[in-house]
Amino acid sequence: MSGADKLKDKIMEEARLQAEAILKKAEDEAAGLIDAAEKEAAAKRKEIIEKAKSEAVEVKKRLIAVSELESRKLKLKAKQEMVDEAFSKALDKLGNLPLVEYQTILSEMIVNSVSSGNEEIILRPSDRTKLSQDFIEDINKKLAAKGIKGSVKLSEESRDIKSGFILKSGDIEINNSFEAIIRMERDEIEPDVIKMLF
Repeated sequence: MSGADKLKDKIMEEARLQAEAILKKAEDEAAGLIDAAEKEAAAKRKEIIEKAKSEAVEVKKRLIAVSELESRKLKLKAKQEMVDEAFSKALDKLGNLPLVEYQTILSEMIVNSVSSGNEEIILRPSDRTKLSQDFIEDINKKLAAKGIKGSVKLSEESRDIKSGFILKSGDIEINNSFEAIIRMERDEIEPDVIKMLF
């Protein structure tokens, strides 16, 4: 299984774990909005009946329709916020994986991304201190085993990314940060996340 597949699996697992709690919260909020709207509609109905019985039925229909439309809008907004939160929490979890697991994923992704074997790996500042020279040497051994020149090195610069890496070859950079991968894969993954959440 490739690093990207593992990344997708972790996103899906995180979404599944959050689904019940997030869905319950959204349902409670939606029920509260509908309940409040129905109470408001009932109160308005009584007032309108007292003032003009002939207009009561039509006004009630309009109020309920508006309340239901507003409720649907709020529920849709809440769902989108929950999906955004699921992706955000998944990204946070990926950036805070145990070091060995994180190194394994990065190593696989780097080995699968390198083409010439002379690239530089740009990391976030915290990863520069966590990932040792052994990590880079292991990547170079894996590249050599694939018949690719194993001269990958850790860049002197770092970038403000949440996790993952940027592969630099001369003036060309390939953004393999987890946030960039999630952004690129989101359209494909989001329907499954939505199914799990709702």
